[in-house]
Amino acid sequence: MKQDPILALLRNQKEPISGEEISSKLKVTRAAVWKEIENLREIGYKISALPGRGYRLSSVPDKLFADEIAHGLTNKIVGREILSFDETDSTNDVAFKLGEQGLKEGVCVFTEHQRKGRGRLGRAWASPKGKNVLFSVLLRPALPPAEASRITLAAALAVVRAAAKHTGKTPGIKWPNDVLLDGRKLCGILTEMSAEQDRVKFVVLGIGVNVNSGASELPPGAVSLKEAAGHAVSRVDFARDLLSELEVEYLRLRDGKFEEIARDWESHSVTSGRRVTATVLGRRVEGQATGIDADGALWIRRDDGLQERVMAGDVEAVKPKTGGRNP
Repeated sequence: MKQDPILALLRNQKEPISGEEISSKLKVTRAAVWKEIENLREIGYKISALPGRGYRLSSVPDKLFADEIAHGLTNKIVGREILSFDETDSTNDVAFKLGEQGLKEGVCVFTEHQRKGRGRLGRAWASPKGKNVLFSVLLRPALPPAEASRITLAAALAVVRAAAKHTGKTPGIKWPNDVLLDGRKLCGILTEMSAEQDRVKFVVLGIGVNVNSGASELPPGAVSLKEAAGHAVSRVDFARDLLSELEVEYLRLRDGKFEEIARDWESHSVTSGRRVTATVLGRRVEGQATGIDADGALWIRRDDGLQERVMAGDVEAVKPKTGGRNP
């Protein structure tokens, strides 16, 4: 991950550093130093100029800049390269094109705003600009296409752990791709892939987390980290923590430890053990969700005693009737 050299130098200085010293260390002209410092100021960095002493980095903006997310990130795969946009149609679309161009796995695409954000089943994903964390990761797992959904489950675990760190509350996971906090939607995950008959060429993992949206900016049934924590959350810190957790889960997946991932997923599931209704290609399936299998599919025991395997679809918990109980 290549970072802005002047920003990196300022960040590592406890004392002010003169423009002349920066010029000498980086072997650039004084004019180039001044120009880059002005550029950094324009995008939100506060850099003090102390007479006779030099420049000092006073504060950094809470914006999803690649330099900020990369600072202190020790991952070897997820986030090995970070791209950041002020606005784009869809981070998944950008990452998918990079996958088609042959880029190595681990590249992450962040944006402050998506013009055409989307969720599963073609639904729109709307998010106010500069409030949340929206990004996609390009991965190249050695998996058959039938097992690609494992990545979604692993990603949900990563979100749970990162969110718990910043709120003190442990979210639940609603199969297949929603992370809930206090029963409300905190995060959506969209996994798209390019595959041949017997192997995955690449996967694009898109994640959208409500971080600092206020109640009036959220759709019904949604929640943000800010609401849960009772204070604003650093989006950069959260993004960095989430990438670190994604690295942990992806390495477990690559090492053939999906059984461990599945057990951890089940411990946070708000679907397993509940009576649910699944809508699969327009058909309703109702019964008790019994858990996930080795491919990440959900099994439902219908009222007639037969088990049905659901690979994709909408699943909702069935509310018990008044005076009754939820089996």
